[in-house]
Amino acid sequence: QSGFLEDARKQPSFSSYYNLGVASGSLGEWSKAKWAFESSLKYRPLNGDAQYNAKFASQKISQNIIWKHPYPWLERLILGFGTTTWSVLVMISSLFLGLLIFNIISKKKSQLKKWCLRLIAPAILLFMVSFFGIYSINKHYNENRYGIMKSAEVPFYISPSGVQIKNGVNPGSRLVIMKYFKDSTWVQIKSQGNNLLWIENENLYTY
Repeated sequence: QSGFLEDARKQPSFSSYYNLGVASGSLGEWSKAKWAFESSLKYRPLNGDAQYNAKFASQKISQNIIWKHPYPWLERLILGFGTTTWSVLVMISSLFLGLLIFNIISKKKSQLKKWCLRLIAPAILLFMVSFFGIYSINKHYNENRYGIMKSAEVPFYISPSGVQIKNGVNPGSRLVIMKYFKDSTWVQIKSQGNNLLWIENENLYTY
């Protein structure tokens, strides 16, 4: 299992996290398994096996968990096209937009200029959608948005190094990361009950 974890840290990918999830589940480490399977969905959000295993691991932690995909459908659709597709669309749409603008500002009056004026709005829309696709994918891969508790005994606090509280957070729930405190040793999360709590980063699996 340690080899799969090291592989996932050095070269994060769908396969590295999925294999880590399988290894963790075989050892009964269901919190780590859930984190690994949901981390694999970061790279292939439409994969059915990873979704099934993430749901299975969640129910092993707690029967009260109703598993839902961590990413909304729009995000899954954008990720499904892939970085290459969006990059190509950005290049094509920007070149097309440039040609349209060049023909529009030229002094010649022609049928081509009329068509360019008609096509300028769709070309701008295509460029904006493509650029949004690139932006969304970059943000998706470079941002940790969720956390899974490493164990049911993880303590929560009302502030960093502050008073410990009885949180009532289901150990199988997916926590939303709100912000990090200074050196990132503390993380503010939002629980399923929309409560803002603090937890030490070392007690949280993040993705």
